Amino acid sequence: MARMESLQATGTGEKVTNISTGKSVNEEIQQPDQIPSEIAKIVNGRSASEELSLDEIFELLKNERRREVIRYLLEDVDGHATLSELAEHIAALENEIAINQLSSDQRKRVYIGLYQCHLPKMDEMGTIDFDKNRGTIEINHSSVSQLLPYLERLGQDTAQRLPVLELAITAGVLLVLVFAISGIGPLAALPPASWAAISTLGLVTVALYQVVKSE
Repeated sequence: MARMESLQATGTGEKVTNISTGKSVNEEIQQPDQIPSEIAKIVNGRSASEELSLDEIFELLKNERRREVIRYLLEDVDGHATLSELAEHIAALENEIAINQLSSDQRKRVYIGLYQCHLPKMDEMGTIDFDKNRGTIEINHSSVSQLLPYLERLGQDTAQRLPVLELAITAGVLLVLVFAISGIGPLAALPPASWAAISTLGLVTVALYQVVKSE
């Protein structure tokens, strides 16, 4: 009876209003702030507190851009950043130049990759909260803490590992030139234009490998 007294019908009975709040009952039920935050996270995506499997950890960390997103949010900006800031930071690292020297194409290439691929994947797995409409990123510390041991190990391995493919191709190009100039082997019969073509092909291969590795 008390519950009925707090509600009143309006109009022709199509809408029921809660007198204490002045809102319709339907409006109150549909209000997103009435949903507990933890339930909302589970409804909209993975819970930040949910443990990641080893496969998911390796999937997240196998890409250099995703690793750099985590490093940047943890070390440089205290867990918060905009998509533009993040794209500029990563583009500058990949091109080995200062942010103010970046071209619009260099910024755009990284921005699109982050927006369409990397950030949605990280958001889906609960490591970040990515708001596409506002272009903001916030790290989920409880989830990222599971990645840190692997991230640190990857950083050490990368620092110690030589770029084997690049060195091999460069050495091959140099050997071709040395043999051709010295008149050793069948390469001596090649005209200078062929030497130049082989050298260019090797350098282009190295450049393409760097681009693919960064995607």
